[in-house]
Amino acid sequence: MMKYIRKSLALSNVIAKKITTNDPQQLELLKDRLKTRFGVPVGMHMTGIPLGISMILAIFCYAMPQVSLWMIIFNWLSIPEYKVLIGVFFAAAVYCVLIMTTMLLTARGSLAGLKLHLFIIMLTGAIAILYFISAFFSLLFGSVDNYTPQITSLLGLIFFLLNVKWINSSLFYRSIALSLHNRVWRKQLKIEALQAQILKR
Repeated sequence: MMKYIRKSLALSNVIAKKITTNDPQQLELLKDRLKTRFGVPVGMHMTGIPLGISMILAIFCYAMPQVSLWMIIFNWLSIPEYKVLIGVFFAAAVYCVLIMTTMLLTARGSLAGLKLHLFIIMLTGAIAILYFISAFFSLLFGSVDNYTPQITSLLGLIFFLLNVKWINSSLFYRSIALSLHNRVWRKQLKIEALQAQILKR
């Protein structure tokens, strides 16, 4: 079911182990292997765009339950409701920094970055599912005069499902292969530059 997500993680894991070599020829073989994964030609659609779309969907999914969630937290802590936007703002800022950091690390071919990116998406999705269940439970068993929670919970769930479908796509997998290829290439260039400096001495 999660075919391409598993393939992305497996490929990143293999490259993380094999990139430890300092042999330029071995790195060249790794690059050739990765070229077969992302195919040619490589266009703008395979650079940072797939990761960027995933990040945007994650932020939209995250944003949907925020007001309701912070209302519950502030009521529980007996904090005035007019301060809810402060909580929303700071939580959103932290979330954006986290998801952007994982996106940049993944774009640089980091296995840890990819794992963290997927973890944040799944955690966001779990919150969206709980929010959806809570909103529709209150609709079925309580008196509701404002349907905003139901609408936003449904939108959050849709954004999450779209994101899962997106990161489980062939295009996203190929973009991961390209980012891994570029990481191997960068290391190869560093080794070749170091060898050239040694020869000059």
